[in-house]
Amino acid sequence: METDIAPSPAKPLGTIPMRIAILEDTVKQAHAMARWLGHAGHECIVRHDGTGFIRLLETQSVDLLLLDWDVPGHSGLEVARWVRAHCSRNIPMVLVTQHDDDRSIVEGLESGADDYVVKPIGEAALVARVKAHLRRCYPGCDAGGRTRVGRYIHDPASRTVTIEGPAGCQSVSLSARESELAGLFFSQVGKVLSKDSLIQKIWSCVDRKHDAALATYVSKLRNLLQLRSKNGLLISTVYNHGYRMELVLAGSPVVAQQRWLGNVPVLAGG
Repeated sequence: METDIAPSPAKPLGTIPMRIAILEDTVKQAHAMARWLGHAGHECIVRHDGTGFIRLLETQSVDLLLLDWDVPGHSGLEVARWVRAHCSRNIPMVLVTQHDDDRSIVEGLESGADDYVVKPIGEAALVARVKAHLRRCYPGCDAGGRTRVGRYIHDPASRTVTIEGPAGCQSVSLSARESELAGLFFSQVGKVLSKDSLIQKIWSCVDRKHDAALATYVSKLRNLLQLRSKNGLLISTVYNHGYRMELVLAGSPVVAQQRWLGNVPVLAGG
């Protein structure tokens, strides 16, 4: 069984929003953990069996792992060993389990886990531990005003967008105006941005003569950044109003629920 949990709205990396993968076979517990971390600004992906979790790690980039020990397929310990053997990046891993004896704790840590938490654990304690590990492993994540949305990271200082993928990271360079426009979308995911507000920000005036130029810049961003449903992020056109950046999660109804603004249809292109 696979579950994708929708992330909170994009926040600057100064608040350390990261992508966290959760391996937990108890659905209620998995969703509670994802909800808690979502409130803290993180994007969570849940899998309920070890085999599916490894498949996830083979195709997607994540920043931290929360692993239950006793799950179907590969156990949490086997997943931890696989990660240390196959992932070049030293991803922080936390075992969250009911095994509370010293021998189990030693075995868990020696399997590659960075931390060991005995259930039950509450929201405040879990969020604090995750925050500590992210602070330790990603000390530069609060610099530069960067913004992460899904697999995309916008860095206004260098005018680049980094796209994470199974084959590695791709960096896309933008012009000053393209980067400014990208920043407006990345910082307000899910919000409809009117043409007037975008034109005011980019050209410092409101003049309909810029409508065509704005549409051209939006089209260029879509192409340069490969913004389409299969990549999890797109810019939709809100008819006669403006544009909206939307996250698209596989099998999720989030986008379908946002296809209308009042009684105004939202189109995927143009």
